[in-house]
Amino acid sequence: MTHRLRSSPLLALLLVLGACQHPGPAPGAPATLRIGYSRLRISLPVFVAQERGIFARHGIHAELQMYDTAQPLMQALVEGRVDVAGYTALPIAFNGMLRSGTPLYFLTAMVEDDAHPISYLLRRKAPDGAAPTLRRVEDLRGRRVGILPTVAYRAWLRAILTAHHVPIESVVVQPIAPLMQAEALAAGGVDALFTNDPAATAALASGTAERLTTGAEVPRVMGSPFLFGSFNVRKRWGDARPGTLERLRAALDEAVVFVNAHPEQARQAMAPYLPERFRTQVSSYPDARYLTSEELTESALQAQAAGALEHGIMPRALDLGGLVLGAP
Repeated sequence: MTHRLRSSPLLALLLVLGACQHPGPAPGAPATLRIGYSRLRISLPVFVAQERGIFARHGIHAELQMYDTAQPLMQALVEGRVDVAGYTALPIAFNGMLRSGTPLYFLTAMVEDDAHPISYLLRRKAPDGAAPTLRRVEDLRGRRVGILPTVAYRAWLRAILTAHHVPIESVVVQPIAPLMQAEALAAGGVDALFTNDPAATAALASGTAERLTTGAEVPRVMGSPFLFGSFNVRKRWGDARPGTLERLRAALDEAVVFVNAHPEQARQAMAPYLPERFRTQVSSYPDARYLTSEELTESALQAQAAGALEHGIMPRALDLGGLVLGAP
């Protein structure tokens, strides 16, 4: 016997409540988003989108929430304490997904190559007339290396050392907050740094540090161009709000195009979001390169995950099928 639902006040109430479970913005109304960001150069498109009114132009009222590094940022995203977040190094996003069981969408990506370096191996600058004690990566054996406190930088340092036949066990790896890195190097707390901006340029500009190697060390080991990081959205959240998700994608794509075309203006948009001591150095940062949603492909991201698994950066394989949000 076929059962049919009858109309009733209770049924009507349930239907209304179900429709309101994931309310989206009315057509033309701004969508309020809690956007997490890290106070690092990799979040540049977020800064540009906010400072140049790109979010607002696409109907997004952005409430930006700051995190010092990408590791706590990703934790906040998978726990639902922010709606969307970026930019995060891919190993952090991959491991966040595996650890939490939370699938994430990937929108746009930052790319590293020799012309667009992101990570630096730095040594303490020797006094005038003195020879540096560290001349090559092999000299890090038995030394203390300070890193940005994320799983990505520990994993990439391991890959670099392995490529130079230096066991990671022979190096003391010390996570250091960006604000403390230059001081730790100057005071002898560490012998070298493996980090990114703003801390890297600050250490170089202060005369505390100089580059141990030339070029981009991570792409040299992991493959160039190297997909460094991406902007992420919880899949469940995005699927419930397709209109808002499309607004966000379009805004990030516009910001990425601006960053690639106008690097100096983009750097200036970053200054208000960095710790005050780093703001005067933004003009010294290298040009950044990002991929739009159309340029970021699922196959490229899956290959990056395979490389992370091969280098022991992830504990198991990760299927990224359907998680790259390309252009409509």
